Amino acid sequence: MKAVRFLILASAALFVAACLPVTSKNPIGTTVGLHADPALIGLWKGHGDDPDGKDGYFAFIDGGDSLTVLMFQPEEADWNSFVVRTATLGSNRLMNVVAQSTNGQPANDEGLKGNIPTLYRIEGGKLTLALLDDKAVAQAIKDGKLQGTVEPGENGDVHITSDPAALDAFFATAAGAGLFREKLIALSRVTP
Repeated sequence: MKAVRFLILASAALFVAACLPVTSKNPIGTTVGLHADPALIGLWKGHGDDPDGKDGYFAFIDGGDSLTVLMFQPEEADWNSFVVRTATLGSNRLMNVVAQSTNGQPANDEGLKGNIPTLYRIEGGKLTLALLDDKAVAQAIKDGKLQGTVEPGENGDVHITSDPAALDAFFATAAGAGLFREKLIALSRVTP
């Protein structure tokens, strides 16, 4: 869970957030084809907006049609693994992140079942990642732009259930990209 917290809580605003990331029943990008973006392969490091934050590392390993991602901080004994499949919808590059294990044991956090949609950009040797804003997605569900569920309470977990075609059509738009937080974390490439 610490590596997930590193991903989720990478910016100062997210360090105080109590809710889990928005998840999706279906991966984003199935209508255009999911793949493993070779531009991600290698080792990346960085930390959130907290100036005292410790560096964390993301190792993207080629797995054929997907990527295995190992996340760890050298100062911590814990490490997590994820499977990532990517897609490009319009000008939006998206990851579908699925938790696999913590310290070699199967991931067991019920709140992280499903895909964690993540917007990413690679520019100038930097990889930026952004998660969906739970309140913005909850409003999109309420407005009928997406299908899904929102648990009760101010920080109720949000889960998207839209069918693949509707999901992809929405996230190919600027409105879809607008549901992602501005930036979660910026990573610098360590190895190609």
